[in-house]
Amino acid sequence: MTSSNHALAEAFFGRFAQAFATFEAGRIAALYVTPGVALRRDGSIVALTSERDVLRYYQAALDHYHHDGCRSCRWSQLTVTRMGRRCLLATVTWELLREDLTLLTTWRQSYSLSTFGDDGPKVFATAMHVE
Repeated sequence: MTSSNHALAEAFFGRFAQAFATFEAGRIAALYVTPGVALRRDGSIVALTSERDVLRYYQAALDHYHHDGCRSCRWSQLTVTRMGRRCLLATVTWELLREDLTLLTTWRQSYSLSTFGDDGPKVFATAMHVE
């Protein structure tokens, strides 16, 4: 893995955290390509075959997090593995934060990122880790 791949992933998660903080699914959906797939904590698989699927999936998640008191998030513990010349597997630990910045919840999640576009990496698959 080169430092440029790590920098690409860092920039991607910075954009993701900024998009998350708006609680607007469209901002997060812009970071995805379709079709894609998400593996949830309960083991269920969500097919993200269109932008509309991504919008629905993330708006439901954002609404749930906001209802529970989440107001922002941060990521840490980034690991990046190159998958060929144009894809990365990036894994981070997410922390959801309340308004006073206390921790609401945390989990580890992996993202398969395509670097084919000119506007930065985009997600084509994601898996939440069950610890």
